[in-house]
Amino acid sequence: MPSSSTAATEFSERLAEVAGAPLTGEPRQLSGGASRETWSFEAGGRALIAQLQRVAHDPPRPRQAPVLRAAAAAGVPVAAVVADGTDDPVLGVEWTVVEALPGTADARTIIDANDAALLDGIAAALAAVHRMDADVPEIADPVADLRGLHEALGQAHPVFDVAFDVLERDRPAPGPRGFVHGDFRMGNLLVDGDRLTAVLDWELPHIGDQLTDLGWLCVRAWRFHRPDRPAAGLGTREDLIAAYERHAGVEVDRDALDWWELFGTLRWGVITVLQHASHPDSLEHAVIGRRAAEVEWDLLALLDPGGAPLEVEAGGAAPSVHDAPTAAELLEQVRRALGDDLLPQLDGRDAFQLRVALRALGIVRRELDHDAQHRAVAEAVTGRTDFPALRALVRAKLEAANPRHLAQD
Repeated sequence: MPSSSTAATEFSERLAEVAGAPLTGEPRQLSGGASRETWSFEAGGRALIAQLQRVAHDPPRPRQAPVLRAAAAAGVPVAAVVADGTDDPVLGVEWTVVEALPGTADARTIIDANDAALLDGIAAALAAVHRMDADVPEIADPVADLRGLHEALGQAHPVFDVAFDVLERDRPAPGPRGFVHGDFRMGNLLVDGDRLTAVLDWELPHIGDQLTDLGWLCVRAWRFHRPDRPAAGLGTREDLIAAYERHAGVEVDRDALDWWELFGTLRWGVITVLQHASHPDSLEHAVIGRRAAEVEWDLLALLDPGGAPLEVEAGGAAPSVHDAPTAAELLEQVRRALGDDLLPQLDGRDAFQLRVALRALGIVRRELDHDAQHRAVAEAVTGRTDFPALRALVRAKLEAANPRHLAQD
């Protein structure tokens, strides 16, 4: 990201050069992280998007531009590539400029305005994805790869361990094998009204079992505020299966799809842990790390639907050595002051960052509120791996991390 007026000028001039026309106004950053940035700008009367990879991935990932061209050739709705390159001193180790398309990728907005009818267009796009021919790596055993990552992170999540064991025990027969998008979900789909205009985020394509993408689309996290609609927050699994079978011309094994949904849910859980481990100084990624409890709860719903809870009686609260107000009361006062007084004055990235900070403060306050109860839970379930004990432990985590996830059930 340009950090000075000179760098900003060089950045704009380089964008104009690759676009082949002078810029109209300043480029606007849409998103950015440690390795990747997205910018919008106008040049020569066209609205364009620049996707910049600042640092090299290890292991390397497929280049975006060739994959986008292969997607377009297969009939996938994607933005047309205007220019691309590598090893640019201004734009980074890899960069791609594409045409801007109408629509929004905001999942909540899309889900609020649509229902199962949109699944037909989504299924048609996914069937086209699975017809793609592109040079991408192959993943032979995704469970082994994910387990290796989980173990390397070194964080105890007993629900994850149970899920790994079930996945190994219940492996389905191999399904259709070919091109896989790798992150096909709400949030990576651009929708204009009731029409899918583009499939986004081509960072994880590979050769593998193509039910991977259908299972990932059904993971509860990608239903957002509509967990009652299992397929992308829009409709039922049956709606999705029927639409995909119609467009892809293949039969979907329902039991295998359930297995891939369990795998996708576990994969998201490992990713939440990885996000914090990879960015230990980031508040945003710290909050994502606490979302692991949400995934554990979702896994329990898949592994032991309707299971019995374990009731644990909390001990009495210990006396405090500090005067009033309590730490929890102070945190709540700070949270209200920032949220009520400061947040309305901010927008864009600043508002987003403050919302993340408010969520983190809320987690700490709730953890303090439930400290005695949660210590009692931990003592009661130590060494136990039965489902009631796991459910009690994960419920305790969620009562601090995100009690709304419990309320949605």
